[in-house]
Amino acid sequence: MTTAERTWRHVLQDSLTIRRPEFMVAELPIVLIPALLMTNDPSDLLSWRFGVAFVLVYLIFNFGDVINCLADRDLDAIYKTRLSNAVYRLGVDNVRWQLRITCGAAAVLTVVLAAGTRHWDLIPLVAVELLWAAQYSVPPLHFKRRGLWQVLTLSAIIFVLPMAIVARAFPGQPSWELLLLFVAYGAMQEGIILVNTAEDIPEDQEAGLRTSALALGLSRSVAVGVGLVAVGGAVSAACLTAIGDPSWGLAVFVLSLSWVLWEMVSTWRAVRGHPLAAGMAILRPRARRMPLWITATGWGSLLAAGVVLAHR
Repeated sequence: MTTAERTWRHVLQDSLTIRRPEFMVAELPIVLIPALLMTNDPSDLLSWRFGVAFVLVYLIFNFGDVINCLADRDLDAIYKTRLSNAVYRLGVDNVRWQLRITCGAAAVLTVVLAAGTRHWDLIPLVAVELLWAAQYSVPPLHFKRRGLWQVLTLSAIIFVLPMAIVARAFPGQPSWELLLLFVAYGAMQEGIILVNTAEDIPEDQEAGLRTSALALGLSRSVAVGVGLVAVGGAVSAACLTAIGDPSWGLAVFVLSLSWVLWEMVSTWRAVRGHPLAAGMAILRPRARRMPLWITATGWGSLLAAGVVLAHR
């Protein structure tokens, strides 16, 4: 398709593609869990504060996804062609302008939310989040290339900091149990993401990207992922119980967590002891279920948080 044949619909479609809509459903628990646990009144979810926080966090996610697609446009041309093609069809300058507009909109909403709630710590929270998200994908720090720093960075910018931002949109201070829940939830989900990162070991090695999975190796990446999911999930369950009464919601969460752990442990046992090429052939079909694993544990946690609110 030539440039002249492209319409605003094509531009909109490519702009949506680089914002990774496939992750948006799994991102909902990140926004909703802290909201449910910071309030005693479900009507607070209809407040302007939560509405602004909701949009703000999704703008932050968009910023991280877009800058990652822009930075990795040549690497993605091999195995994630739809992302690379979307960047080049839009044009690098166009994508950079989208980044500026997204960052500017997030800054405006942050000031509005901080002024309306009198929680001025939101401004440095969002500033650190945006800067850290950018440095995941680009120099000088480029945490995607810094081994195990990638695990810490992704856990912070995708889970812990966004959840803290939502919590600060509500009156009062988050309890230590809630803050620990954010960390544990991030560890649990990052354990699953680590398996997905391991799927790209050959390509990352060829491109000179020292990702966390490349630093650990295939088998150890899956093993560390299992450990993060197990410990993070157990601590998440304990925190939910300490915060309130998750009742049957906790049972659903534990069932979803158990299923994901069983899947991941079986994957680790299958790839263990195999050379890289054979291990990758085993891993890749299983790693395609990663979005389902994240959705199961995320929505299981969200259900338990909803039950805590219902019992208040």
